[in-house]
Amino acid sequence: MSVSADVVATAALSRDSLIFLDPDGLTVVYVNAAAEKQLGDAKSVLRKGTEVKQLLAYLAKNGEFTDGDAVAAVRNALASISSGKHAELPAFRLGKTPFNWHCDVGPSGTFALVLRDAGRAQELAKALSEHKTFIQHLIDVLPTPVYLKNREGVLTRCNGAFAELFGTDVETAIGKRMADFAPKSLAKTVGELEAPLRDAEGQVRDEITFAIDDKECTALFAAATLRGPSGAIAGTIGSLIDVTSLKKAQAEVAEASQRLTGLLESAPIGVGISNRESGVFKFFNSTFSKMLGIEDESKATDSILLSERYREKSLEDMDALGELQDVEIRLRRSDMPEARWLKTSIEPLSFQGEESVLWWTSDITKQKHAARELQNKANNDELTGLANRARFMQKLDQCETVLRGTDTPAAIFILDLDGFKRLNDTQGHAAGDWVLVETGKRLKRAARRAEEVARLGGDEFTLLFLNKGAEKEMAEAAEAILAEMSRPFVWEGHDCDISASIGLAVFDGGNCDMSEQLRRADKAMYEAKAAGKAQYRLYAPDMEPDLHTDD
Repeated sequence: MSVSADVVATAALSRDSLIFLDPDGLTVVYVNAAAEKQLGDAKSVLRKGTEVKQLLAYLAKNGEFTDGDAVAAVRNALASISSGKHAELPAFRLGKTPFNWHCDVGPSGTFALVLRDAGRAQELAKALSEHKTFIQHLIDVLPTPVYLKNREGVLTRCNGAFAELFGTDVETAIGKRMADFAPKSLAKTVGELEAPLRDAEGQVRDEITFAIDDKECTALFAAATLRGPSGAIAGTIGSLIDVTSLKKAQAEVAEASQRLTGLLESAPIGVGISNRESGVFKFFNSTFSKMLGIEDESKATDSILLSERYREKSLEDMDALGELQDVEIRLRRSDMPEARWLKTSIEPLSFQGEESVLWWTSDITKQKHAARELQNKANNDELTGLANRARFMQKLDQCETVLRGTDTPAAIFILDLDGFKRLNDTQGHAAGDWVLVETGKRLKRAARRAEEVARLGGDEFTLLFLNKGAEKEMAEAAEAILAEMSRPFVWEGHDCDISASIGLAVFDGGNCDMSEQLRRADKAMYEAKAAGKAQYRLYAPDMEPDLHTDD
């Protein structure tokens, strides 16, 4: 079976994966680019002339069907495909991609298998449904008779006003040619005016006359080329306005415009329409205005959202994709008390006869703050606000990678509170929590040059110094911390009798096994406690003679 132009055109325009079959032998006739990409690993069974049984066998072997019984699923799929009728086929997963698919009658007498990425399909279906609902609503509320035709001149959509003009209804008109229900002279005139629009992009306006029920009518006719999702010419969109009832039509247009404006004005998200070339906003609702803090509505341009460089890039991406979805923008102007995060989508639009851009904008500042707070909770100690153990250990891993093999000096301090358990037992955990918070504040004051200050847990704290000096300088830093910690901790008028013992390990990048250095600092801290507390000890090999014996 040869590949017809209808098959190729349908395959090119579709976003779905399409496989066309010869109904006589159920062999592959044509596979579009989307199918070749999504089913790339199965290309050995997608060649022209391959029987569909081989494709099903491949899916049974390499795929995973939803009901778990691959043999039964393949048998049911083959029976449905062989019938040549529309039928949903058993869903399956190939690799990580879930697919929904169905069979149907294809163009030029073929059978068609239509596959959709289930995850992407749900996302696209939602967007398409919202888009179609919006477009259908726009058409329905217009009092002007409006219709859409495909390239063969068959009506694919019209509103009630168009159908009523010819004494019929929408359901009857759709799927037919205009000559089937409208005066032949009118259909002929409209067909001649539309003919050039099916071959090249353009538009036409003219005043035409025709008769309905022996009544002479004059109408303003307008039509334009209609493009499909791929950018190819898909047909025409046109309208007929009965000039004899122009005043009534003008009133109805005003009412429809008011209704549409009212709908957009009450929308919970920001809606704006800007001129593509100048960026000046021609329309925006109150939500959009409040969200962006627009004061002078006559001078508002899209520069309040995008810089010139990013604007050009965004418009290029919009042209390439047909739309640009869910772009996150951080907005911070001098007149704003704090930065605001917006999620924005844009798409091309013709508005008031000009090339324009339609903006859908929502404020996601609260979501961003919530996400940041969750991140802080994951990395910071909830009580003191210092880095927690997980963040400190991650910091050590990063520093070990950077320092290894260098002579950069570094040091790790471990500080443990003296008398903390006794405080908790005598004055309660509220006093203990206050001491922990106060300790965090004092450490940050006394060790401002530290790379990181963290609470490891309980009453144990740690500090990391990078390139801030060797043993002498680190000893001075330890003394400064002890001096800060020696000041009384007074809780509700009572001295908490708290001091601190510090152990520190000083090393260079050539000896930056951070786990070992952390252990050494801990060992030195226990030496400080054993020596009488409220002091520091610098780790030395003689603290562990068994680990440092001469060969």
